[in-house]
Amino acid sequence: MQISILLDAPRTRTDDEFLIRDVPGTSGRLDVVCRILIAAYRTVPIFTSCIQVNAILGGPPHPPLLLRIDDVNSGEFPESELSCALIIKGLLHNYRTTKTESSRQWAQFSIMAKSFDDILKEGASSSSQLLYLVEKGKPLDQVKIDFDQPITLILGDDQGLPTEHEKLVRQYPVQEVSIGTRSLLGSQVVSLFLLEMARRKEAKRPNIKP
Repeated sequence: MQISILLDAPRTRTDDEFLIRDVPGTSGRLDVVCRILIAAYRTVPIFTSCIQVNAILGGPPHPPLLLRIDDVNSGEFPESELSCALIIKGLLHNYRTTKTESSRQWAQFSIMAKSFDDILKEGASSSSQLLYLVEKGKPLDQVKIDFDQPITLILGDDQGLPTEHEKLVRQYPVQEVSIGTRSLLGSQVVSLFLLEMARRKEAKRPNIKP
């Protein structure tokens, strides 16, 4: 199973000019991005190596930038928001000053100039199952998912997708999926989705008796 998460973060800064001691207040909510990343790579360890995250940073001064995380092994991803923010701050600094897209220390992280539309097209062209995670969507337990095909999850930050990006999403054969009846944090939505996928995958295993 391959899962790609397309996270739209339209307010998150596209440079390193934010304070680590006040990430929520100075970075355009990079803290939300970090929480979603931790949820993606720490919730279900058996899925870690199958997950790619594409976070589109759309804040000032030079949007959009793509933050891509890939090829992470179980247990390798930072456990805290602060550690995650420090890595991203370093990448943004290197990209701003040298146009270097990745670092030796954290080769799983990279920065490049790509847009939300670019990554959406990539998912659609790869015959990926496009799932837009939104409160008013179809309940997840009623959604059929083929584990033999790639899956692309689409979600916004704490304010959801901007209207223009939601219109782009709906130009593709996308399923709108709801994780629950209550408003949830993006990190909770990702965790609950992955836990449900783990449950379904376990249920598909043959019941072989000794």
